[in-house]
Amino acid sequence: MDLHFHTATLFTLLTAIHLLCADSTQPPFSCDSSDPQTHSFPFCRAALPIHQRARDLVSRLTLDEKISQLVNSAAAIPRLGVPAYEWWSEALHGVSGYGRGISFGGRIAGATSFPQVILSASTFDSHLWYRIGQAIGKEARGVYNEGQAKGMTFWAPNINIYRDPRWGRGQETPGEDPLVAGRYAVAYVRGIQGDRYDGGQSGHLQASACCKHFTAYDLDNWKGFNRLGFDAKVSI
Repeated sequence: MDLHFHTATLFTLLTAIHLLCADSTQPPFSCDSSDPQTHSFPFCRAALPIHQRARDLVSRLTLDEKISQLVNSAAAIPRLGVPAYEWWSEALHGVSGYGRGISFGGRIAGATSFPQVILSASTFDSHLWYRIGQAIGKEARGVYNEGQAKGMTFWAPNINIYRDPRWGRGQETPGEDPLVAGRYAVAYVRGIQGDRYDGGQSGHLQASACCKHFTAYDLDNWKGFNRLGFDAKVSI
């Protein structure tokens, strides 16, 4: 396992170095420093606290612009220099082209696929989970920097508690134990986002993880019901 993991990590690092040294398509960053109309906005000042920058940006949005951001494919706001953003990307056990945010049609043809989560979780090795997250986060950033991503938000990890084997997505989860699922989520999220294993901040966001799903939101199409319209009655 260690030999294979170190090989994958070395490949990831070499790929990242190659991307840094090569010409690439400009990814969709906000706050273009060359644009005199937008670079002076407070939300573009990296030295300011995140909450202050977010408050400034939101305060400048019209109601229609705010509404336009409440979907997977968020529209661009040209007057503020904010490009379109795709919130839907997948990375349960590797950067995936399944969501709308990642495209493997360019110079990067694919990414490392690690074992399904339920297999990795069975090692009970939180350091391994963290290192897998690290590798996925580095590859995600490389794809984005190459201009083959419309966003850096990944709908992972899946931390539904897997209690019924009839559910067809159990392999995406760490299993039935809430303690294991919680520890897996912490390690994976810290890894993919670029934080230290102990939770210390690295100073930058490598990629953004999004734990899923909401309680009672894991029902897929079943006997005419789906999670987008199913009225779940959750008992305690």
